[in-house]
Amino acid sequence: MMKFSNFHSLVRKIPLSIPAHIRNEDIVRLENAWFGPRFCSQNRNGVSLFVGGLSGLECLVHRHYVPDAKVHIVEPDSSLRTSLSDLFESDDYVVIHKSLAAFIEQEKTVKKLDFVRVDDPHYADVWTLVKHFEIITLTTEIPFSYSVYEISERLRPHVSFLYLAHHPSRKGRGFDKPQPEIAVSVVVPAYGVAAQLPQCLDSLVCQTLRELEIIVVNDGSPDECGQIADSYAEKYPGRVVVIHKDNGGCASARNAGVAAARGRFIGFVDGDDWVTPDMYLDLYKLAIEEAADIAQGGYKLAYEDGSEVSGNDIYAGNEGFFKRAGKVDDPLLLLTGQPTIWRRIYDRELLIENNITFPENIKRFDDLPFQFEALSLARRIVTTAQEYYYYRQGRVGQDILAKDEKLFVHFDIFDYLTPRITSWARANVIEKLMQVELNTHAWALGRLEPNLVDDYKRRAIQSLSTGYSMLPSEVRNGLMKRNNFL
Repeated sequence: MMKFSNFHSLVRKIPLSIPAHIRNEDIVRLENAWFGPRFCSQNRNGVSLFVGGLSGLECLVHRHYVPDAKVHIVEPDSSLRTSLSDLFESDDYVVIHKSLAAFIEQEKTVKKLDFVRVDDPHYADVWTLVKHFEIITLTTEIPFSYSVYEISERLRPHVSFLYLAHHPSRKGRGFDKPQPEIAVSVVVPAYGVAAQLPQCLDSLVCQTLRELEIIVVNDGSPDECGQIADSYAEKYPGRVVVIHKDNGGCASARNAGVAAARGRFIGFVDGDDWVTPDMYLDLYKLAIEEAADIAQGGYKLAYEDGSEVSGNDIYAGNEGFFKRAGKVDDPLLLLTGQPTIWRRIYDRELLIENNITFPENIKRFDDLPFQFEALSLARRIVTTAQEYYYYRQGRVGQDILAKDEKLFVHFDIFDYLTPRITSWARANVIEKLMQVELNTHAWALGRLEPNLVDDYKRRAIQSLSTGYSMLPSEVRNGLMKRNNFL
């Protein structure tokens, strides 16, 4: 709840001729930041406009904090306009107008508005305002049936700071950065998947999100991946970008793609998988609507015989049947899930600010540490059960088919990840990390060739016993016992 100095003394100035319900609604809206964190001009000598004066309380607060700013009020209701005139009759900095057209006609010298607040009944006036004025801050209610995403896409090019209050959700969304030229960058590492790569790229070039770039990273592939990628870049200039590099493994390929990405969000698609045409538009809309760092969709397992099975998901949303959609109220629920980095888009700033990359010294399963770090550090995650991604199963050469010493890479993974997480995380996150390690080792032991099991389990117990010494011994031992490692 927002606090204002002298707020109650300002409330007492409201004339009794203002209906009590209007005054009370204004109090609630201000205290709960209904129009966002900016309630007045950021320029002490600026010009502000309130379209819909209501009780006048917002204008009083504005005058209190920015006493040298010029304020205009548009109030079509004659009785409210009379009350507002009485309230501000001795204030030379406040001018009241009966309509927006009257304001535009009477104030022809005004070219720039530092702060604009538009009330719900006058929402249509927003489009007149952005045509006539340079606007720094615009805060407005939008009607019930309107989408925050759709309106923000249209208004962001016209204002420096935008805040949209949305009645259906009883929440708002702020935008304080320019609209990105590229909304989503999709990174596609390509090595040894020439037979499957065209299907993958076909599913990406036809995405319904226009502001999308596809970055194909040819990781020194011995087959025709590089030539295939170049052919798509030639056919779809600006849509497809190709990076050719020496072979360094999937982690280095993904890192190279992220480094070249221009998008606000970043997604990943493996070169042998494919997606539905609406995946990235839907996820981008979700992220914008919910101010999320990560937006997540559902997926299917696609087998070589043509059969498909829905992915084994963890539903952690706050909406719909079985909580299959909406904001994730408890991100901890997602931390122990199977690594599925390709079903999401990630805010690029989240990755950069927290130095979240793919560990290049780890040659397989590098998606596990990336996923855990991103999910544990995201401030807001939104999810939908809609299945967009097709995760190919059974292709020769896939890491998930390994049964030999390749699975010992898990110890390198947790040698890398555990100190990174335990250096900052709370105990509940560290417990989840230990559970992820337990799950990983249990999966490996269920696949390993028999002659490797004893050595692997010995090393697993050692790693679990020493890597989580910061947890109480009863917690650590309890987890190991429940998972048959003690």
